[in-house]
Amino acid sequence: MKISSTLKFLCKWIAHPMSTGAVCPSSRFLARKMVCGVGGRREGGVVVELGAGTGAVTKYLIEAGFDKNSSLYCVEFDQGLSDTLRRDFPTARVATDSAENIRKIVGDDLPKVYAIVSSLPLLSLPGDMVARILSEVESALPVGGRFVQYTYNLRRNPDSIGFNKMRHIGVSKVYLNIPPARVDVFEKI
Repeated sequence: MKISSTLKFLCKWIAHPMSTGAVCPSSRFLARKMVCGVGGRREGGVVVELGAGTGAVTKYLIEAGFDKNSSLYCVEFDQGLSDTLRRDFPTARVATDSAENIRKIVGDDLPKVYAIVSSLPLLSLPGDMVARILSEVESALPVGGRFVQYTYNLRRNPDSIGFNKMRHIGVSKVYLNIPPARVDVFEKI
């Protein structure tokens, strides 16, 4: 990750610590682990990234080819960070919007969505907002679709996230991140 992106991220955290949720962008180790959680690419499919920030995970989604013969949507609430994503990742479809609006953002591509990757600070966001985001994730994904989420709470019970139609299928811990993180993978049932 470029130093300018790290500084931009740090400034956003200082200004809005509850909505940014981290002091620095995800490490390449965490980003790669999240990309692995998506599984393989699907021809003509759609992957949605929530809370794309400066593109720490986006970079590895693109390197893995999730923008080739398919679509990668990046959702970022902050206009400045969205502008950075558009500049740095021109093949991604960047939306400056809330994760509560996944279905509206992907529009006609909704039936093609098969994975959602989230860097949202769910433990820091208001409970009612988290409930709306999780409901939107469940509504956007088809049966068998995957949701990948990381947290800095290494001991969190995956059932505590609050899904109704998702089952937990995997967990990985990434100690080479500041701070260490846990990646959970869920599948729609």
